[in-house]
Amino acid sequence: MPMIYFSHSYDKLKYENGRLCLSAKLIEAIPVNLQDLSNEFLEYDTEGLFRLPKKGKYIMLLFFKRKGNIFPTLRPYTEERYKYYKSNVGRVFDIIYLTVTTRRK
Repeated sequence: MPMIYFSHSYDKLKYENGRLCLSAKLIEAIPVNLQDLSNEFLEYDTEGLFRLPKKGKYIMLLFFKRKGNIFPTLRPYTEERYKYYKSNVGRVFDIIYLTVTTRRK
C-alpha cells in the first residue's frame, strides 16, 4: 500500500471523535501554483504549523476518508512525484505521522 507522510496531526486528518485517520483514498492530484491559492486555503491546509513559500509549483492532493470527508494536502511539484501520485489515484494510502501534535483551542 502506498504511504503519505505528515509532520503534524492536523485537524483535517481527524475524525469527529478526535481519532486520527490512518488511511485514505487518493481521489485527485492537481498541479497548482501556491500564489494562485487563497491565504484562507493555505491557513486551512497548514493550520499555521507549517510554513510554505510565497510562490511555487505544488501538487494538490485530494484524499477521501470514510464518512464522506475529503481533505487536501500540498506537496512540492516534481514531474516524477506528480506522475507517482497521478498513477496512484484511486488507491488507498497509509497515513504515517512523523510527530503527533495537539492544538490548543
